[in-house]
Amino acid sequence: MLERRVVVVSVVVYFCLLGVPSSAQDGPSYPTNHGFFQSAGIVKFFNSFTSYQFPNPFPPSQSPLSRLEFPVDQWFAGGVVSYSASSWTVHGESWINLNKESGLKMQDSDWDDDINLTQKTIFSESKCRLNRGTIVELGCSFATPLDRSIFLRPVVGYRYQFFFFTTHDGFQASLDGDAFELPGDGIEFRQSFEHFYFGGVWNSAFALPLLRELFANARLELKFDYALVRAKNEDLHLLRSGHHMTADTTRGHCWHLAAGLDFLAADALRARVYADFKRILTDGSHRLSNNLFALDFSFDGAHVWSDQASISAEAIVSF
Repeated sequence: MLERRVVVVSVVVYFCLLGVPSSAQDGPSYPTNHGFFQSAGIVKFFNSFTSYQFPNPFPPSQSPLSRLEFPVDQWFAGGVVSYSASSWTVHGESWINLNKESGLKMQDSDWDDDINLTQKTIFSESKCRLNRGTIVELGCSFATPLDRSIFLRPVVGYRYQFFFFTTHDGFQASLDGDAFELPGDGIEFRQSFEHFYFGGVWNSAFALPLLRELFANARLELKFDYALVRAKNEDLHLLRSGHHMTADTTRGHCWHLAAGLDFLAADALRARVYADFKRILTDGSHRLSNNLFALDFSFDGAHVWSDQASISAEAIVSF
């Protein structure tokens, strides 16, 4: 549920609002010391997944015919490099996964009953590892007249995400009572998202009376952006006869909401915590190929989506 996935963002915002914004008295709180800033940190994904489904291309054309859901709950590490000028700020960031094995199961469901089209007939769960996860982003914010009054800056950027999963050691059951284990590796799934986003970022100095000593010179940042998204999937079924491959090419959009709090930890060192949520929704075409059976055809109706919730912590150094 969307409400559950953004609860951390809401808590961070509520906590920060317990203080009193000082921006109304002191002016914009964007860094006045221009130059380079570098940060390193970790990100933990939770209650997140990426999924795709496709319909039956033949009558009775039930949709979905098959749906696969891959969990994302790994730790990522990375960093951000930014440069701040008087009227603009540009940043680049990169993150890679630290651990591979997920604590959750990948789920695979089928609806292949041609009479009762809504009856799920086959279900399987498998362990899942993220062989490689990469997130790269480039963005820029600009000063406008709004920066002087409500401390809001427009932001534009590009975000790239790549996930490579392998499922293994699963169990499958069907409606007719048949059940069996799926030992070894089962599916190799590669997925990429390209985001071209625009939105706004609000950044303000903030006073936290109850924690003034701990959170010296604290700043609150709220960010919202909307992205046009291109997505690609490749799914290789290792347990099928032949080279059984499916691929999806889809387009859609992403809603992104984030809230962060950073504070002075030392003379040139700041610490930052961030809560982040993305919802990606795309639609397009599905391709099925198998060299053993001389199959290779495409059809419309593929749906690819992902919910991504995370919390991050960073240390920021200026130089």
